[in-house]
Amino acid sequence: MSRNIVIGLIVLLIIAGIVYWYRKAGTPELPPAPQPTFEETFEDRFNIQVPEDVDKAELRDVSGGDASGLATRKFESGKFTHAVLADLSDPAAGYFYEGWLVRGRQGDENFAYISTGRLTLAKGGYMLEFESSRDYSEYSEVVVTLEAVDDKKPEKHILEGSF
Repeated sequence: MSRNIVIGLIVLLIIAGIVYWYRKAGTPELPPAPQPTFEETFEDRFNIQVPEDVDKAELRDVSGGDASGLATRKFESGKFTHAVLADLSDPAAGYFYEGWLVRGRQGDENFAYISTGRLTLAKGGYMLEFESSRDYSEYSEVVVTLEAVDDKKPEKHILEGSF
């Protein structure tokens, strides 16, 4: 009789294994849930809506930290607008963040940069808004630096990105 019990248990295990295998093989894998884009994450975090008709650049931390940012630009009807919204830690006393637009690479003949101003604390992050009647569209790099001296020379790069 014990031999019949052992055989019955073996048959039961085989049947359970077959059922498990069929159920697992027959269950379709669900695709991963769509992840929000970097822009959507920023819009949610700062409760803003980035216009669709502007150039956008994701700013990444190049200082070894975890800061991030989003920059926009647009030239229309003789007016150049540029904005930066950044998730940055508060700078140490006496320091501030400054934005820059950069054209070309350092050492190139056409290399140039302009300050777009200090970033100010607003909407739970740091931001700046820059306007000009000059078209700076050829300035395709965006940099945010940590500054100690207001001398219009870039100091420590914190965020960088490209349009």
